[in-house]
Amino acid sequence: MKTSQKVTFNVLLLLVFIFWTINVILQTSPIKLFDSTMISEIYHHSAWSLKFFRGITFLGNTDQTIAIVIIFTIILLWKRYYYAAIFLIINKILVTSTNTIIKHLVERERPIHHHFVYAGGFSYPSGHSASAFALYITLFIIAWFVFKNLKLRVLIGISCLTMTLLIGYSRIFLGVHYPSDIIGGYLLAATILTFTTLFLFSQNLLVFKFKHINEQCDK
Repeated sequence: MKTSQKVTFNVLLLLVFIFWTINVILQTSPIKLFDSTMISEIYHHSAWSLKFFRGITFLGNTDQTIAIVIIFTIILLWKRYYYAAIFLIINKILVTSTNTIIKHLVERERPIHHHFVYAGGFSYPSGHSASAFALYITLFIIAWFVFKNLKLRVLIGISCLTMTLLIGYSRIFLGVHYPSDIIGGYLLAATILTFTTLFLFSQNLLVFKFKHINEQCDK
């Protein structure tokens, strides 16, 4: 994909996120219908499912995602994948900080039905889903650069995508987010990751001249 096409795709993602956010703020009929339909399908519980999804949502908590980022950053630096470590850290910081800012601008209250885990602050966009996307999809992108075995790439991709979707699903299931919050979190993270991927890895836009970046990107 050419750089111009990547930029166009990034802009389209941003426009979709803005359009979705405006609809959430205005509480348009499609958003209300989407939320109510999805909640009616997902918000059903049993003892084992509550235990399972509490564990899943725990992995998306702030402390846990920071710990995972630190662990993988250390591994990447040890293996001298400096560009990958920078990429991981930048995505985590940008997505988390931008998500927090937008939460306070939109000020959407959380669902009024019972919450099966504690969740403070505002609802839109979902911090857990945005953070999960930023973490696990970034790890998948890094793995795609690092590993050459296609089967391993696919396995890592499926694992990362599954974790991202499960964490988002768990927030609806446990009653702390509207489905539109989850989509908003994914769209926000996807927009930022597309931008940072373009910015860091495009041959024309590569500005971080750290050791081994150029060599690793060319491999």
